[in-house]
Amino acid sequence: MGYLKFNKFDGSVDLLPAENIMHVSAPGAGDGDIGIKYGITAESAATPTFLTAVVAGTADGSGDAALTAASRDAINAAIEAANGTNDAVSVNLGSGLFCKSITIGDTDPS
Repeated sequence: MGYLKFNKFDGSVDLLPAENIMHVSAPGAGDGDIGIKYGITAESAATPTFLTAVVAGTADGSGDAALTAASRDAINAAIEAANGTNDAVSVNLGSGLFCKSITIGDTDPS
């Protein structure tokens, strides 16, 4: 199984599995976060919904920075590159952009 490797400002990384991804959202209008929706249901209080990993961006490691359409394209390209591998494929979110955090839940930011 391949992985998506998101570089953080401090040199550490966050990994997400590149399997079973159904959709990568456009950056959210409010905060520029991107949702990666998996074909796995997450049990919520009311009804089951699909599990979503929300990727938030940063430029300096502490503040927020909006991800871009190019960030989404890079995530999609990394998914394709990781297909059928056992490697962690780096996602280049854009010049000066890093992964601030990844939150797992059932809410899409778009």
